[in-house]
Amino acid sequence: MKSPRETALELLMRIESGGAYGDRVLSSPHMLMYDSRDRSFIRELVNGVMRWKLRLDRTIDMYYTKRADSLSPPIRMILRLGLYQLMCVNSVPAWAAVHESVGMASQVQGKGAGGLVNALLRRFTRDGEPREWPGDPAERLSLELSYPLWLARRWIDHFGRETAEILMRTGNERHPVCIRPNTLRTSADELIRMLSGEEFETSWVGAMPGYLLVREAEGLFGCKSFSDGLFTVQDPSAAMASILLDPSPGEAVLDLCAAPGGKTTHLAELMGDQGRILAIDVNPGRRGIVAETAQRLGCASITVTEGNACTFGLGGMEKFDRVLLDAPCTGTAVFSKRPDMKWRREESDISRLAALQWEMLENAARLTKPGGTLVYSTCSLEPEENSDLVREFLHEHPVFLLECDERFAEFQVDFGYVIPPHRMHGTGAFAAKLRCVHHGT
Repeated sequence: MKSPRETALELLMRIESGGAYGDRVLSSPHMLMYDSRDRSFIRELVNGVMRWKLRLDRTIDMYYTKRADSLSPPIRMILRLGLYQLMCVNSVPAWAAVHESVGMASQVQGKGAGGLVNALLRRFTRDGEPREWPGDPAERLSLELSYPLWLARRWIDHFGRETAEILMRTGNERHPVCIRPNTLRTSADELIRMLSGEEFETSWVGAMPGYLLVREAEGLFGCKSFSDGLFTVQDPSAAMASILLDPSPGEAVLDLCAAPGGKTTHLAELMGDQGRILAIDVNPGRRGIVAETAQRLGCASITVTEGNACTFGLGGMEKFDRVLLDAPCTGTAVFSKRPDMKWRREESDISRLAALQWEMLENAARLTKPGGTLVYSTCSLEPEENSDLVREFLHEHPVFLLECDERFAEFQVDFGYVIPPHRMHGTGAFAAKLRCVHHGT
């Protein structure tokens, strides 16, 4: 079996060169071959290198005496792994980080590559990180906090330098695991007691009532409380959309982009599992996850079916009392959870996704009953995907009105609510609550 560092290298290469998603490779069955300590170390290395890739590359490129692009991708990744351990992982002795990195480089590309890695890492242990930083604020934040330059410039323009830096630092923090007790089967107090018996320490998430933070979550998915369907792993900020939708028992509810099912099952719990929730998703594998989650939690009100949020129901079908559209987005509010997403996004993705979101929102509106409620949500911080889109939608669809909810008053913006990541344990969200009224009222 490969060592944890070798597996981290393999997973990082799959993300970098093979297009794999970090959260998926880190939850693959292959990870179960390792004990909890090694799994935790692999996650630390993979997520850490993805978070700090640009800053690590800056050090490599300033210390490497030849052309930077002459380094092969595996050797560059091994250098990133070694430097990350030296810079950020206090539990790893410097000699171990260097020795293991040299061994991997020699195995991958021969003794010459091992010597190169040894020389560069030892220079870092001697001289430290290069101290020169660009004078331009966006360039400095980009390099120092390891974000694409276009995003650093954009956030400074939109939010100001101080807030942009706060958002970047929050996105680089380790993502905590939070859970939502399944109120159909237990209470939060009872769940705390049961998890304590399984040696998991929890604390309340004050900003979102009912949610718990798990201090050390390794092995959580293997515990009895999870298999018994007593809780769901979900970021607290994600709860805002379900709470705003506010479904009542007996209603007909449509979840247009249901996977992976966190919001869908939350809706069932809020309804006491009384009524009907139609959960659709275009991806068959992800639909399976929704169905499995609903079954584990005992949510009998949920029916999962195939559907594209842009076209579902266009042939004519019933309208729903409540419609939730948690739209695909750039994900700029959840970098702490998905650090590789920083490097997948380009600025052009914002307008591309906004066009898709508009198409989905128009279809969601067609499926909402007069008098019904439509909630539009994203995990993005970009105005074009959030408030700007809702403002334009309301202008084009006067039959819909924006509704306020005092429970989220502190997060209110012009056309909805934005929870910044630094206000809610590292991940943020946008949501707007829209009421469909009769014409002429």
